[in-house]
Amino acid sequence: MIELHSPEALAEYFKVFSEPNRLMVLEVLEEGPLNVTAVVQATGLSQALVSKHLKLLTIAGVVQRKPKGSLVFYQVKEQGIFNFLLTAENQLRVCREQQVNALQS
Repeated sequence: MIELHSPEALAEYFKVFSEPNRLMVLEVLEEGPLNVTAVVQATGLSQALVSKHLKLLTIAGVVQRKPKGSLVFYQVKEQGIFNFLLTAENQLRVCREQQVNALQS
């Protein structure tokens, strides 16, 4: 069994955010709870692909399911995820700028 605070557990968690389509799904869910059909329409991904990614995000504990009548809505459990992703995006931008500057010197 993997320790909760082990490097392996953290690496597994980061894998959740390593797929571009999954990041698109999360971006759409930033607006609030949506059902699969709405996520499909917003992302342009297939229903099967959206369902797969929502399932993986749910298993990872990033997204939760909320049944409402015959529909199931998905929402991000912790809004801090978006701060985490923004921080990573900003760090990537800084690294890229440093690379460009190093190449130009």
